[in-house]
Amino acid sequence: MPKHFLLFLMLCVLATPGQATEQDAPEIYTLSFETPDGQPYSLAQHRGEVLLINFWATWCPPCVREMPDLDKLDQAFAQEAFSVIAISAGETSEDIAAFKSRLDSPLALTILLDKEGRTFKEFNLKGLPMSYLFNRQGELVQVITGTEEWAGQEWKSKIKELLTSTP
Repeated sequence: MPKHFLLFLMLCVLATPGQATEQDAPEIYTLSFETPDGQPYSLAQHRGEVLLINFWATWCPPCVREMPDLDKLDQAFAQEAFSVIAISAGETSEDIAAFKSRLDSPLALTILLDKEGRTFKEFNLKGLPMSYLFNRQGELVQVITGTEEWAGQEWKSKIKELLTSTP
């Protein structure tokens, strides 16, 4: 069996819905990535924002299904100190371009590349999709394993609460 297929199966099996809050994450503002067009991108530019970091891959069906909802959540707070950052696992710019070309409408959220999977290891990811919610101080608030209804009222309320909390 091809290596990518085995990895895909392993990640899909492990990507079960649920939530956890007792998981460590690296210092968020020290992380840097590459944009699909090859430009360096540091999360330090989001200091003071509420961040939702989503780890995903174009070959992961649950990841692809939730991408439009993540984009809607990002757009709902476009004028606020909130960003959704989608970090792709071990993929190339070409993979992302092919993915975007298959979409019915363009995504506005930020997509970044973790080509070597360095950050995936730092976050000790067990499956995809996996998301991390950080408050405005860069502190991990919640770890979300599996897919979510990101555009729903529950998440909008949670983001509003984090945005209005005192930094």
